[in-house]
Amino acid sequence: MMLPLVLMGLVSLSLVHAIPTWQSFGTRGSIDSLVTGASSLVAGGLDYDTTYYLTTPWPRGSTGNMTISSMPRQYNAPLFYVNNGQLFQYTNETYILHVNVLNSTLDANDPLPYKLAVGRGRAGLPDVTWKWKGLLLQVDHGQKTNHALYFKCMSRLGRGGVYLSFDPIASPEGCRPVTLHGFNMAHDKDAQQPLST
Repeated sequence: MMLPLVLMGLVSLSLVHAIPTWQSFGTRGSIDSLVTGASSLVAGGLDYDTTYYLTTPWPRGSTGNMTISSMPRQYNAPLFYVNNGQLFQYTNETYILHVNVLNSTLDANDPLPYKLAVGRGRAGLPDVTWKWKGLLLQVDHGQKTNHALYFKCMSRLGRGGVYLSFDPIASPEGCRPVTLHGFNMAHDKDAQQPLST
């Protein structure tokens, strides 16, 4: 009676052991095979001895305003990529969020006219185009551009955010000017073309 149970246990173990796996699938190393040019975005212009990344203050996959936060080098920093003029945040192999430029002029608590937010679809300004200028991430709005300049600010309510302007502007009180750099993406023409579906 005991021998059949032991044999069933060994057979079960060998079946589980025989299930194929793909090492590193779903890790940072596999994103390049799925999305050409994906990169974490490092914020330049802040403290020299600390690395800051474009991120959100919520768990990965949540929507809302973007922030710039320090974290250990490449530790859990979200990945971004530009496709067909739109910036996307990679969450996992099946869930990708849109990075949008929202008009914040109606909110008296926001220090600048536009802010970055992630959402499940395209929202905010309709004629925004994202592109790489070397290693710098730039956003254009019609004939205007932000010249790859963003601002890490606290709103009047004490919430961190990433803001921008399409007109030359001095850094508002409580804001630090930053640039967003991508170091892992491909800069060839094919990386900027729409992905085939």
